[in-house]
Order: sequence, then structure tokens, then C-alpha cells
Amino acid sequence: MKHTLVLAVIFTAACSLPAYAKLTLTLPKSAQLLVVNGVVMEDETSLVLHDGNNQIVFKYNTSFRQQGEQRRFSSEAVILTFNGQDSAYKLSLPRLRSDSDADKFNQLAELTLIDDAGVEVEYTSDLLLKAGLQLGRDYDKEIAVYNRSSAPAALPNLVPQIQKSTPVALPATTVVVTHNRQPAEQTSNTSKDQINVGQMLDFWYDQADEETRKAFKARINQN
Repeated sequence: MKHTLVLAVIFTAACSLPAYAKLTLTLPKSAQLLVVNGVVMEDETSLVLHDGNNQIVFKYNTSFRQQGEQRRFSSEAVILTFNGQDSAYKLSLPRLRSDSDADKFNQLAELTLIDDAGVEVEYTSDLLLKAGLQLGRDYDKEIAVYNRSSAPAALPNLVPQIQKSTPVALPATTVVVTHNRQPAEQTSNTSKDQINVGQMLDFWYDQADEETRKAFKARINQN
């Protein structure tokens, strides 16, 4: 009788405890994750984060047919900052049908972020741009510099965690949603074709193994 009473008390106490608050973010397979809250993280499509402000950096890799030709697209690095609370969030990316759609995405990344109730969530997006050939970029260092600026998607109080497997807790900051972001200035004498070539080189470099990357870098240094 005593054991039954003790078990009943434990069961009642356990049921009365509040559930652990957990924020999750699911990305589409076409989103190549680069950085999560200041920490380099790859090959993940489902993230567990803490409540509050969060920031991810990713690329959109996809393909589309235009005039009977299959075209591959690798976007600029996109920054997404949002403030979330105990919910399951899902990121969706627009379907691209032409070079015009791809160029538009690289000027103003139109994203859709919804919570587990299907309600659209406010966010701030921007592009993490770098001039020139973009091989072997240090995205964690670049986003650290970006966060020290007054750019729209910056989190100035972000302190990256050392362990990648540990969810990153962020201090509360104010996030201003700016869907009408103006793209950063680019060098005027850089042609559109050269930009596309640079994007494709960046895409294939990301797909290559370490030995292929070393060989490619060595070939560039010889020229």
C-alpha cells in the first residue's frame, strides 16, 4: 500500500512539471546550411535551438529548366535572423523558374518562415557578400564581422558557442523586420556572367572532397 501511494505521488508530481521548452527549425533539402548562431555547421536540415533570437546562414542550391535547358543555381550566402519561442518552425524557399527569378533571389531573398500553427513568422534577411572568387570562405569569421555592423540582420550581442552539438542560447535583442532590404553595393564593372561563373565555381567547390579542393587551390596558385 505504501509503495502504491509513493508511486502515485511521484506520477502526480511528474505530470505537474512544465514541459521543456524547445524550439526547432526545419530547412528544405535545397538549403545548404553554413552557420548557426555564429558556429559553422553543415549537412543539417533539422535544428534544435533555444528560445529567443537565432541566426542562420545558408545557400539555396537548386535547378530549373529554361528554354529546354537545365540550369543549376547556387545563391549568395543568405542570412536569416528571427525571434522564436517554443515552437516548430519551418523554412520554405521560392521555386525558381528562370534566370530572372534566380537574379531576383540574389538581390532580395524572399523566404517563408512559419510556426507549427501555420502562421507566418517575422524575420530579417540579408546577404553575406564577398567580392572575388569565393573559395574556402570562413563564414563564421565573416558573420562575426557582419554582426558588429549596423546591417539589418545583424545580432550584435551574439556570442558563438564552442561546442557545435550544444544548442546556442542568445541574449535578448531587438530584431527589426526589414523585408524591403536594399542589396549591398557591388563593383559596377563586374559583369553578370562573371557573377554566375563565380557562383558555380563556389557551388562545385562546396561539393568537392578535401583532396579535390587542395588540388584546385594549388592550380589557382600556379596561375
